[in-house]
Amino acid sequence: MEDKEKRYGEIRLIHRMTLIKRIIHWSLFLAIINNIITGFYIAYPFLIFGKTPTQLNSISTGILSSGETYRAFIMTWMREFHFIGAIVIDVTFFVWLYLAFFSWKEPLYKSFVPFGGKMAEAGKMIKHYFTLKDRPATTRYQDPLNAIIFIIFHLLILFQMLTGFQLYVASFTGTSAIGGWWPWILHFTTDWTLVAFGGLTGVTLVHLFVMWIIIIFMIYHVYIEIWRTVMWKEGDISIPFGGYKYTRNKIEYK
Repeated sequence: MEDKEKRYGEIRLIHRMTLIKRIIHWSLFLAIINNIITGFYIAYPFLIFGKTPTQLNSISTGILSSGETYRAFIMTWMREFHFIGAIVIDVTFFVWLYLAFFSWKEPLYKSFVPFGGKMAEAGKMIKHYFTLKDRPATTRYQDPLNAIIFIIFHLLILFQMLTGFQLYVASFTGTSAIGGWWPWILHFTTDWTLVAFGGLTGVTLVHLFVMWIIIIFMIYHVYIEIWRTVMWKEGDISIPFGGYKYTRNKIEYK
């Protein structure tokens, strides 16, 4: 007991995530899960919901002679839900970007500016993960390593938005229902991806590849929050649910 008291000082409850940021967190999470599922289907249309309609002549004809229309047009539903998820991701991204600089509670830029010193702190956190020694002090801000990883993650989200919009605008045959300005904006902001990745097929493949990186990030994120909760005993996993966690003034033996 005495040894534990030497290693752990005062325990404090701190507020780490505001309500709006928790809403952003879960909205982004659900939208990404939705787009992963629907994106898989769009890339590999492997099923038809409900009773499979019979075909008139053979599989090669692709002519459906029975079944409800919505069963034959499941791709339309998948694309619709994919677009809805993309809209949610777009809105939450720009709200996150605004709060990263102007949030009164936890502006993210404070976690990585000045960049040089924060990189050293991030290095100490990586060292702690591998050695379990010399853990940097916990504050009410994200640790620099987490902040840098989240910056990279949101850059990937931005990249997915641009490549996704290019795939979307490629199907336009004329102007949109809201006018010609909308396709013009999409072409203006995303046509560079065609040059960078060698055409629409390349953009599609890169869009799928980045999706896998995002899946890996999500697995890492869940794992590391559980790990920190178990190893640090500060309740990090409760942050996106209630907004609070504990901090301990931990003293490592030399």
